[in-house]
Amino acid sequence: MNLRLSLHAALTLLLFVALRAAEPFPHEQIDYPAFALRSVPIGHGNAFVLCPEKPAAGKPWVLAPSFYDVRNPAVANMTRTQLALVRRGFHVVCASPSVVLGAPDPQGVWDSVYREMTGKYGLSQHVALMGVSREGLPMARWAAANPGKVSCLYLDKAVCDFKSWPGGKLGLGQGSPKDWQSLLEVYRFASEAEALAFTQNPVDLAPKLAADNVAIIYLTGAKDDVVPYAENGARMKAHYDKLGGTFTLIRREAEGHHPHGLDDPTPVVDFIASHSR
Repeated sequence: MNLRLSLHAALTLLLFVALRAAEPFPHEQIDYPAFALRSVPIGHGNAFVLCPEKPAAGKPWVLAPSFYDVRNPAVANMTRTQLALVRRGFHVVCASPSVVLGAPDPQGVWDSVYREMTGKYGLSQHVALMGVSREGLPMARWAAANPGKVSCLYLDKAVCDFKSWPGGKLGLGQGSPKDWQSLLEVYRFASEAEALAFTQNPVDLAPKLAADNVAIIYLTGAKDDVVPYAENGARMKAHYDKLGGTFTLIRREAEGHHPHGLDDPTPVVDFIASHSR
């Protein structure tokens, strides 16, 4: 996704009150009629930071792979969720990992973002992560690799096992052969058999996340045959239920894989706010 293009597209459709960037973010400022945000150099790229006019106590923040394109009805509610979080006093930081599909990130983008936001800008030591679909893979893996740094995950119809999507190997999900081949390449698997034996999917890491008190809110569509809940979120929930972790499910009976997010994001925002540390 072209993040700059997405942000320009959002201008004509957002009807939110103006939000002014809070100091200290002394880098390039990008002003829009609906809100203000900051572009912060991170490594070889930039993170985009939506800043609240009045940060909540403790300076909580949310990290997401994307600032979602409000022109696209499939993800427009995710943009609304991010802006609702800003209105509640959260900083929302958007930065894409350099490698897709949750493979090891040689540039360590999120590691750099975390160091910059907590060290230089004084944001909370505990970050919430949010993402849709395939973004569940890097989110859960980063959280598991960084114990003590993540408060909660908002997983929206999110992949929790790549054997489900893009693999299509578990019996319900339709999979994506093209994306499956891409996954084999970016993970540097020598064979499909090696990929199928992989034990670091989010479903495998769920016990570690639960032990680290990482709360999860998971939104699913009952008709989702792209990322079926039974092959993904339900398996995460089973681990959490067994270990006494916090797992909240929102089930949308009439929906498939799209749209993502809620028309009224209040339940998600409340969940993230209640688990901020």
